This record gives sequence, C-alpha cells and structure tokens, in this order.
Amino acid sequence: MMSTLDKILEEINNAESIVILTHENPDGDAVGTSLALYNALKMSGKNNVDLIIPECPITFSFLPGANELKKESNKDEYDLAIAIDCATLKMLSGGTKYFENASSSVVIDHHGTNTMYGDYNFVNPDAPACAEVMIVALNHFNMEIDKNIGTCLLVGIITDTGGFKYQGVTAETFEFVATLLNKGVNVSDTYRKVLQVKTRSAFELARIAN
Repeated sequence: MMSTLDKILEEINNAESIVILTHENPDGDAVGTSLALYNALKMSGKNNVDLIIPECPITFSFLPGANELKKESNKDEYDLAIAIDCATLKMLSGGTKYFENASSSVVIDHHGTNTMYGDYNFVNPDAPACAEVMIVALNHFNMEIDKNIGTCLLVGIITDTGGFKYQGVTAETFEFVATLLNKGVNVSDTYRKVLQVKTRSAFELARIAN
C-alpha cells in the first residue's frame, strides 16, 4: 500500500505547476521550510514552481531562493498547492484561493491543531519544527538536501526550538542538525543571523518599547 509520502511524491511528479504557501506573519520555520521545499523542487527539475509569501520578514532575506519569493501570483490555478507549517486553511496568508483552486492539495505540518484540510496531509505533531517533518519528506522523496536547502531547514529548526531551548527538542533534532552540519551548513553563522542580529527597525522598535 502506498504511504502518504508516496502519494505526495506522485502528485509532485504529475504536477506541471506547483505553488507553495505558508501561514500569515511567517516565522523562520515557515519561511525556511517553504524555501527548502522550493529549492528542492527546482533542483529536481520542476521549473514551474511559485513560493508565495505576501509579507516576508527581512531577517530571512539571506536564505537561498528568498529573492525569488512572490507576494502574489498572476496564475489563478495550479496543478498542485502545498501548504507548509500551517494548521488551518484560514491561516494561509493570502494563499487560500490558490490552495482551494488547485487541482490537488498537500499539507505538510507539525501542529497538533492541524485540521487536515489537504487532499494529502503529512503532519507530525511530535516534531518541534516543521523543518524536521520536511527533512523526513525530502529524504523519502530522494531529493538531495544540499548546503543551501540545509541552511533553510536549519533556520526552521533554530526558530521553532528557540535556539534548542524549548522542551520539544529531542535527540532526533540534534541528529538532524548533525546531518545538516555534514552538508556544510554553518550552524553558528545561521544561528547568529536568525537569533542575534536585529534589523535596525526592530532595534528601534525595541528601544522605543523599553
């Protein structure tokens, strides 16, 4: 019997046009995991892929592929829509119409509150970050996780674990990070960019708030 991931891969292979979407006010897990999938699909020869994030925090502009993000699309219908790190259809930032109009839909997430709103849903509530769920998916798809994709995934893990501070962190989390290190991902540099560098506007805002 085909697993959910087998079915999702079949949908990806059959789709000519693909759109990737995530939740409103996206954090590092949403942006990083979406970009990881976007880069992986492009590397696999899928040329007609759009990643739509209407408002992406400038903190993540250093990530590979971030300059290709779209605020909206001139396409009304895609063969396949993939929602990342988003528990409900309503939370898809500006992307609900693309998701509903697509011929087929997939949800990849880690929230226990996920409403399973896709045709195919790959959700693991035990994972502290959606990036970890994506690593499992990409490995199953036999899509290579190179340094660029690994950096995107690491941002997701660092963000949603609070820099490995939160309780949901497991031994598997560190195994995933070790794998990314072996791909040449610079963990300390990425950590610094995501958690320790504040943009000027964020710094000013914090100063005013205090």
